[in-house]
Parts: sequence; structure tokens; C-alpha cells
Amino acid sequence: MLPLETHHIRALANVAEQAINRTLEKEGPRSPRPTGEVSAVRKLVLDGFDEIAHAWEPLLRRWSLRIELSAIFTHSRPHVTFTPTRYTRGTGRCELADLLIVVDHQDYGGVIQDRRAALVQAKRLKGGEIKLSGSDWTQHELLLDLPAFSFVDPIYAPGPRDIRTAPQVGDPDFTAEYGGVEVDGTPRHWAFWIPASPDDLAAPLALGTWLARMAAGLSMTGRMAESHGTDDWSATVEELLRVTGALPIVMSDDTILRKNPNVVGRVADMASYLSVPTGLSAAGGPRKPEMEDYWPEGPISTVHLTFRQVG
Repeated sequence: MLPLETHHIRALANVAEQAINRTLEKEGPRSPRPTGEVSAVRKLVLDGFDEIAHAWEPLLRRWSLRIELSAIFTHSRPHVTFTPTRYTRGTGRCELADLLIVVDHQDYGGVIQDRRAALVQAKRLKGGEIKLSGSDWTQHELLLDLPAFSFVDPIYAPGPRDIRTAPQVGDPDFTAEYGGVEVDGTPRHWAFWIPASPDDLAAPLALGTWLARMAAGLSMTGRMAESHGTDDWSATVEELLRVTGALPIVMSDDTILRKNPNVVGRVADMASYLSVPTGLSAAGGPRKPEMEDYWPEGPISTVHLTFRQVG
């Protein structure tokens, strides 16, 4: 994607990782210090990527590149149905993911030359590890095997999506990642794992490194997609971006990214959309501590980074 040398990628990874760690440790302008999965995703989307874009901008400017950011947190996620074959447990209905990350590279004329995308399922680390249990394995099968699935919510087009088979765009093995977030220990951090067979997670990579490698178009970090592509994977990425982006903005900040003239961005918080009110459970009763990780049905949170050649 980006025409960068190894030391350039390393520099982007280092500053991104520092920005992520700072963001997780403190109260931010748009979200509190995270205590679970929901608040960690909100923190990353609304404050973390703002910090990353700001840290990357002076580096990218040296290389005649401009970064644009659109980050939208929804406090919801779309559910899908499929026919499970790997596990007898589970019903074949589960969430698709918590977050969609898309990275585009545009030429001087603004035409998208390369797109990478990945679905991210956030999991709070327990003892430094991601520990799946119960219905988690249904989603593990979905993210690992990528069987044909259909969306539950009618805001998405009906009918099955087969994002693994022909016409195949990109490497299906890197369609989805598990994002393990440390919010209990020190230092706080994010790392990404890929779902592995049969009941495993593999190749953990710090989020800052993963993101820098994805921006550079390196392997094992995100899957290639085509802008306005007709294959099921590319079309689903476009639809997820479009549905989330079409929702009414609850909170926006026109001064994001420190009014940097070289960075165009938008950060939106749609957390009130189908969210659980503070202090209440999904049923309206007293809220239990684990309800901090409650995700209702609805559009997915999205982070869309665009790099453009300038100068």
C-alpha cells in the first residue's frame, strides 16, 4: 500500500503503540478510561485513532502523504446467521464483529489504488490471555471458517454472503482478528490474534505494529478488498461503511486532530444508538458489572483511514 521502507514502518509502529498505550491509561476528550470491552473499543475508536493520526501526520508529511480519518463508535454490532459444522455447540447465530478497520491508499487524483480491511472482535484479556468459552466458539467458527452468512438486521441487504470462495479477493485467512485488550494490569495495551484451527488463536501482534504493517500493505495484517467491488467480501466492506456512516451523528467535533491543516478527519459518537443506559441492564433492571461488555444489535463501529499522495 504505502511506498515505505522498513525503518519507516517501524517508526509508524512505535509512535502508534505509544499513542495507544497513552490512550488506554487516561481519561480522554471523548471517552473515559476503559474498564471493559465496550469502553475499550469506544476509547480506541474515538480517542486512540485520533492520537495515532496526529502522531503519524508529521512522519507521513515527510514522505509526501496525507492522512484522513473517519472514526465512528456505535455501541452496537451486527448479528449474522450461518450453518455451523465445526462445533456442535452454538446455534449458528452470533455477532459478526465489534469493529471494522479499513485502510485506503489514494493516488494524486484521489482514486483508491489499494484497500485493506479487517473485522475485529474485542476481548478483554484474562491473565494476559484471550479465553473463549460457551457461545464464543460459534463466532470463532464464523471468523475461522468464513461460512456463508446472512445479516439479521434488515438495515443490511438480505441474502447470504460468501466471503471466502470465488470470486476471491485478498487472503481470507486474514479477514478477521481478535483484539485482546488489557484493562486490568499494567501496562495497558491492545494486541491482535488471528483465529486458528481447531480451537486456538495465533500470531499475536501489538496493535501499533499491526496497523503500521496494514498501512504498508504487508502480509498477515488485514485482507485486500476492492473499492466498489462486486465480490461478496468487498461489497460487504462497502455496505458496513455505508450503513454506519448514514446514521445520524449524535456527537461530532469539528476541531478534531488539533485543527491540523494536513489531516482531515471526523470522529462521531453514536453510543446512544440502542445502547444500555448507565446503571441499567438490557432488561431495564439494575446493571451488573459484566454489563459493561453488553453489545446490542445494530450497525458496526468503523475506522476508515485514507492515505493520499500529495506534493
